Amino acid sequence: MFRGSRAARSLGAIAFVLIGALPAAANPVGVIRVANGSGSFELAYAASASTLGGYVTSDNAPLATIPRSTTDAFTITSTSAKALAGELIYRVAGEPSRECTFRYTLAFAGGRFTLTTDARASWTGQVTCSAAASGPDKTKGDFGVTFTMK
Repeated sequence: MFRGSRAARSLGAIAFVLIGALPAAANPVGVIRVANGSGSFELAYAASASTLGGYVTSDNAPLATIPRSTTDAFTITSTSAKALAGELIYRVAGEPSRECTFRYTLAFAGGRFTLTTDARASWTGQVTCSAAASGPDKTKGDFGVTFTMK
């Protein structure tokens, strides 16, 4: 009994040392830019949502309008090493029927990070929404996404 207990404690100590020696888990950071590609209208921030363990911090005032042909920037930091996702909604200032929903998802599966983006318009007409992504970094998962409304 005493020998088994001592052996179990030794194995536990070895496991603790091995776990403690592993590198720290990656905490991905995303840089999201919402670009107003139009020369004729301003964008108004409508809403945002963040899921899968991340939170959004706007580098600019999130409720401010985005003037013509400029950008608003958001930094998203993950509290999870494995996933980060969310969406931002912008609309043409003064025209709630012209709205874009921009989505991003970073996931860790099969030993690597994958990034997907989506940009959808809630109306038909001349205004378009698009998404362009860079990254993610293979080890840490950092990425960038530019969403454009024009």
